Amino acid sequence: MKLAMAAIVKNERDSLPEWIAFHLAVGASHFLIADNTSDDGSFAWLEALEKAGIVTLISVPTEDKPPQLSAYQQLLAKCPQLIDLVAFIDADEFLLPTDDGLVEWLGERFADPEVGAMGLNWACFGSNGAKFREDGLVIERFTQRAERGFGPNHHIKSIVRPDYVDRFLNPHIARLQRGHYINSQGQPLVERRAPDGAVRVGLSEQVCWEGARINHYLVKSVEEFILGKARRGSAATPNYQKQRDYFMRHDRNDTACYMAAELAPKVKQKMKWLQQLSDKQQATPESADEHSTGHDLTRWLKRRVKEWASTTPNSDQAPIERWSLDYPSEHRGSRFLPSGRVVQGWLLLPESLAEMQSQVRIIAQWLPTYELCYPLDIDRPDVIKNVLSVSPEQHPQRSCGFRFTVPPKLGAFRLWLALDDQRWPLQEVSVDTLDVEASQPLKVLEGKQGWLFLDNDTNGSVDQFTGRMHLTPEGVEGWRQYLSQLVVTAESQPWALLVAPSKESVMGALYHPFQEGASGPMHQVLALEAAKELVYPVSELKALGDGAFIPTDTHWTHKGALSASLALAERLGLDKASCEAVFAKDRYKVRAMGGDLGNKLTPKQVSEVEVLSSFTHTRYKTYDNGLPNFGRLLVMEYPDALNPGTCLLFGSSSSYSMFNYLTRIFRRVVFAHSAGNVDPALVAAVSPDYLAAQTNARFVVQVPTVAYSLDEMIRHKGSQLDEKAFEGVLEKRIIASDEYLQAVGVLQWDYTARTLFA
Repeated sequence: MKLAMAAIVKNERDSLPEWIAFHLAVGASHFLIADNTSDDGSFAWLEALEKAGIVTLISVPTEDKPPQLSAYQQLLAKCPQLIDLVAFIDADEFLLPTDDGLVEWLGERFADPEVGAMGLNWACFGSNGAKFREDGLVIERFTQRAERGFGPNHHIKSIVRPDYVDRFLNPHIARLQRGHYINSQGQPLVERRAPDGAVRVGLSEQVCWEGARINHYLVKSVEEFILGKARRGSAATPNYQKQRDYFMRHDRNDTACYMAAELAPKVKQKMKWLQQLSDKQQATPESADEHSTGHDLTRWLKRRVKEWASTTPNSDQAPIERWSLDYPSEHRGSRFLPSGRVVQGWLLLPESLAEMQSQVRIIAQWLPTYELCYPLDIDRPDVIKNVLSVSPEQHPQRSCGFRFTVPPKLGAFRLWLALDDQRWPLQEVSVDTLDVEASQPLKVLEGKQGWLFLDNDTNGSVDQFTGRMHLTPEGVEGWRQYLSQLVVTAESQPWALLVAPSKESVMGALYHPFQEGASGPMHQVLALEAAKELVYPVSELKALGDGAFIPTDTHWTHKGALSASLALAERLGLDKASCEAVFAKDRYKVRAMGGDLGNKLTPKQVSEVEVLSSFTHTRYKTYDNGLPNFGRLLVMEYPDALNPGTCLLFGSSSSYSMFNYLTRIFRRVVFAHSAGNVDPALVAAVSPDYLAAQTNARFVVQVPTVAYSLDEMIRHKGSQLDEKAFEGVLEKRIIASDEYLQAVGVLQWDYTARTLFA
């Protein structure tokens, strides 16, 4: 069976790539599209795919009657002869196989030549509580649906043999000139009846989801509903506008469903392929002038900025017609989301630069090493209508809004306008942090299938993952210097820097609620020439699948720590096979764990995780100053280790689960909790055989240093201990003799720690 998808669309440029890619991923081979006078670039993009042979495209204007049924007839007439079946659905509907092999399953259902059509029921999805459009696929963002018995789920959409159809009675069901309708179970379709016995055309008596169904994302977020479905109206019913009551009736979020979201990796691959295909088809001689796409367009846009600057008397001023900061502001105060304090506003360029709006970025910066970078990508019809006093429908700067969050306790930051490679200051923003509630919102993002992720913390975890946070030139240079200085500090001994990948960079494609961006601080660091020796075990962790990270914690599992330890040891020059042999007989057991994310929820959320049961490094601790996190110093010795040398590790919280493996690789491990910051005095005193630094990917916005003082950190941490924390230190502390500490090289730092207990 060859399956085609048919639809009528109007201004669906943002959603069509995902819709087409999804159906390619489940087995469709062609698309029949009727464009209803789109003016957002949909038609040109579809034309490029038509040239590639994927799409059959027609144009259907709205005249004296709604165009949908007429469009369906024209699409049937245009259907290629090789197509066996055509599914007639809308661009917010996704044909989802509930068993493997959609096309094979359809072949079984249509094996009888008397079967002319199949009616598939809706599964209506709600808004997931989303007010605004966020990044990510539709199938990833909306994972809450109505129960099967929800009334609108009785609606069907039709898969038909194209040459069996006489005409469509409505968008849901066709009148056949031969054959009959079945449901997804292969049984005759029974139409639903009203209480008075009248047939409700296009609805089935039974809601059947076996084999396949139609996921209907009929409301999406409030913003998308208002600016999309509510504005477009109906292509089938005259003068029908879907308004607030429609949204309230259909915004059902009764149960979680991730069946479509699980296809996201395949869909994203298909989307990249479609983009490459459309770019190739659009790069024709007649369109490849300086106003087209690619490098010529970039050069043209740069000239426009320079022309503006050269002809504007006050070129130091930003090229702005008008702009406004909605939040935070003196009059409106502040708004907060779980991810932080909302920064929201709008900006209009001069009319002469209006075509450059897609190049504009709003920059927020409060530290010299990194910044947030957001486009003008939010529709603000209120601004166009009220400020410019024109109709917002087709205005070139309709998407003039921006919205993001900054840490809630941040008292001041600076906003910039960036255009091309130039930037201009917009505003110094100061806020009263007293408006921040004492109990901050939980920094937990609930992903798919019970996976939890860290929300935007002070390091901007989500902004890093989505590519909205970048290192500044100063930050990039700081990393280059740090990596270069590590080489000098290590001198002749083997050294390595291990960066623990963030949980979202490994598991995000499957479970994170947002889509990963193409760039970010970690990408910038990896691009440095000096980073070629850096250990970043993303591929090793991905190979472990769900076993790499704890679903309810930010950290990797013991098996994830093992993979990282092996990668680190190999970079330090040890034989990987020999190291693997040390752990070949390790045993693991499954334990229910809450973790640093799951324990924050009420009720506490736990996950089952494999933990190492046949070995524990805690038996081999010979010294521990007991301090929590930064400033902690401990020593471990395992007499049967593979290598007789000493490894000095400047690490972070991700290092602790590695101790079970590193202690069996190196006879002595000296650990300082410093997040990759290196104390040259400790290096000189310990004189290790191997030097290692370890930090976490989300910490890369805080550039580490090779001029760190562990002594100062111990004093600082000691001054912050309250009575309860002090008791915890005493419980963890392991005392060793001065002779032993002198031999290890850490006596000086133990003296400092002792002053805390005097």
